[in-house]
Amino acid sequence: MNLPHIVRNYLDRRRIPYRLITCTAGDSLIQIAAQLAISSRQMVRVALLKDDVELIMAILPCSYVLDFSMLCQALQRDLEPLYGVETSHFFQERGCNSGSHPPLPEAFGIPALVDHSLAHNETDEIYFDGGCGNALVEMRGSDFRQLLNQARWEHFAVPTDDLDALISSHQELTPQYLSCFTHRYTPARVCEGIEAITELPEMPPIAQQILALRNNHQTTLRDLLALVEQHPNLAAQVVYCARSPLQGHYGAVTSLETTIERVLGIETTLNLLLSASMGQAFDIPADGPMGLHSFWRHSVYCAALVSELVNVLPDPVSIKPGLAYLCGLLHDFGYLVLGHALPARFFVFNRFLTTHRNVSLQAIERYVLGVEHWHIGAWLMHAWNLPEELIVAARWHHSDDCTRPHAEYSNLVLIANRLLSQIGMMEERNNRLPALALFTLGLTRDQAMEALVRVESRQTELDALAETLRWVPEE
Repeated sequence: MNLPHIVRNYLDRRRIPYRLITCTAGDSLIQIAAQLAISSRQMVRVALLKDDVELIMAILPCSYVLDFSMLCQALQRDLEPLYGVETSHFFQERGCNSGSHPPLPEAFGIPALVDHSLAHNETDEIYFDGGCGNALVEMRGSDFRQLLNQARWEHFAVPTDDLDALISSHQELTPQYLSCFTHRYTPARVCEGIEAITELPEMPPIAQQILALRNNHQTTLRDLLALVEQHPNLAAQVVYCARSPLQGHYGAVTSLETTIERVLGIETTLNLLLSASMGQAFDIPADGPMGLHSFWRHSVYCAALVSELVNVLPDPVSIKPGLAYLCGLLHDFGYLVLGHALPARFFVFNRFLTTHRNVSLQAIERYVLGVEHWHIGAWLMHAWNLPEELIVAARWHHSDDCTRPHAEYSNLVLIANRLLSQIGMMEERNNRLPALALFTLGLTRDQAMEALVRVESRQTELDALAETLRWVPEE
């Protein structure tokens, strides 16, 4: 629980009393507040904003969201938030742990904007991230205000409770209402549509190497070991996956070679590592119906269900089981892209999904995000030269009547999604099984439902696998 030098030296220099509280590394501030029974209004978070002139640190309660219309009116400037990765880099370059953002603008040498809601906490304690990842700093509200006496105080944020009340109001969800509402809570410079998303990361080098091995039919165990052994984080994920009861191996996992050769197999290892390494290129919130937790859980269940369906196909000759499984894992790839590229809109999008389950997913995506996830996912997959089968599954997995080449893969994902909606995993809000897709694959409704029962029986193991894929261990 050692604070970064920049934070400790600053607090000591200001001679303001504080104490440290241990917290769980990796949890969000909202989660930590709940665990410690701290009011979310007393937990402070940071948003870094920028324009062509300078970088500004916005400081607000963690249960509040930026209102860009208020922000623009107060400052007479159009500011936009830094992407999650940019924010992490800013603090990491100054000695903080990844994901830790202390609200101490003077320590970091940048101007600050503080929401007036924090002025009401003169006597109550204030809590904030200490910068080391596993400790909160606690101090009196009056002392925290003293730290920010050079900052500008304005009203530019609203409680998420107020936001939820607006979203769940009886206002008709017309395209105009959705668009106007979304613009209020997103930066002015964000345009509509796919053209707005111009600064996407390239495929991570490690993912490129894994994809190259996967595309090479002559890849051997030695080739895979040579790659994995160079990356301790990948090796840790491989071993962790192999120890899951899902793999049906009950002996000791004593080496990487044993893990890959006897437990997972080369293709399964490559599929899992490709998915995890591609996901690491994006930084999206953990919480919410389409947050990182839900993304990997849904993806893992979908992949498992696709595999069960492949196993009962009457004529599976044209289906590659490993590729079908990978389609299940990556079909919602577009959500990672959108959450990374449009963080403010993605926040509002998740709020709408939570409170409007009767509105079609496509309508909310179109008018809140400006583009559907299947469109942007297929677009980036194509740019990254992923296999055509994956692109088709990402692009057409919501289509009931796709007859394009490789449609069998998108149809398998479509059926799996409709089945999962029947047990509350609702990417698809339509749980009616697609008759044409079942017919073209030669599946019956009974076979599909039996496959769902088998997947449900493995819930504990699948949840553990989802946790592994979203886990990014340190090198």
